Amino acid sequence: MGPLRYAARHRFPVTVAIRMNTRKTPPPAAPRPPRRRWALLALLALTPAMTAQADPFADLELRVQRDDNATRAFLDSDTYADSSAELTLSGGQFFQLQPSRTGTLFGSLQTTRFADLSGLHSNAITLGGSLTQKFGLGAYAPAVAARLSWSHHDSHSQTRDRELLSLELDYSKRLTPAWALSLGTVLESSKGLHDAQRHASLYSARNDIYDFNQAGLLASAEYTFANYATLSAGYAWTDGYTISSALAPNPGLGALSRALTLDHAVRPPPGRKQVAYALPTRTHEFTLDYSLPFGRNSAVSLGLGRQLIEADGGVDYRNTRLRLSLVHILR
Repeated sequence: MGPLRYAARHRFPVTVAIRMNTRKTPPPAAPRPPRRRWALLALLALTPAMTAQADPFADLELRVQRDDNATRAFLDSDTYADSSAELTLSGGQFFQLQPSRTGTLFGSLQTTRFADLSGLHSNAITLGGSLTQKFGLGAYAPAVAARLSWSHHDSHSQTRDRELLSLELDYSKRLTPAWALSLGTVLESSKGLHDAQRHASLYSARNDIYDFNQAGLLASAEYTFANYATLSAGYAWTDGYTISSALAPNPGLGALSRALTLDHAVRPPPGRKQVAYALPTRTHEFTLDYSLPFGRNSAVSLGLGRQLIEADGGVDYRNTRLRLSLVHILR
């Protein structure tokens, strides 16, 4: 695996993930230590073992994206299409623990800016670690990997501020010099950071829209051409939650939502209120990406994503994303 593909493999964008919800939202609990504390302790526990053959890595990615339903709206009148730019600086340390076992400690800083919906501007920091076990030697040996990451998301409007803890397990195998397959599952725990009175709504007593647990299933196939360009197709299924923004009052969405809050990310017409709803949903996402390396340490990628989101009561969402990204390996 070349350095460019390795860095892409071990970077964690924050953005959206595809997961399956347990549908068991816990009741309000007594105050507890921040989840980042035990997440970081888990990562630090891996550090003593990661002492052999350590190699640092770092890369910089610039991505521009067009989303035809950035607000995940159901009604046409609530739908906003927008373009965004995302800059991510990632780095970490790769460890060769044994001939068939590797580990990684990684982190990233990310900033996202939207062309029109400035309330969706955000910054994020991610820390994580992974362990990979190969069953045999050589490029064709199957591998199982476990990755744990913690992210802090800071949004311009504060409504979407949250912390996200993610655990991913996957199985991968190279079938031929050209073809590789992977299957995986991901578990996530999300915690909103601003459930204060200023974010309360007249339409519901619950405003903790980002307090939920999720999980999901992932599958992907990748083909490598003779010039080292890659074409990959992915599918992800989620039984989880979607944060949908709409003008209030909307009795239909209000009845379906687990929680809702005033949405300061979208400016409503005079005299109206914009509300963000946490809706239990089942999501199918299909992706297609083509990546072309150039020079020794860079690649340009073009991707297309399509989400089919199904909520209860016949409420369905659709959105398509077109993205272009440039990745440069710093070391």
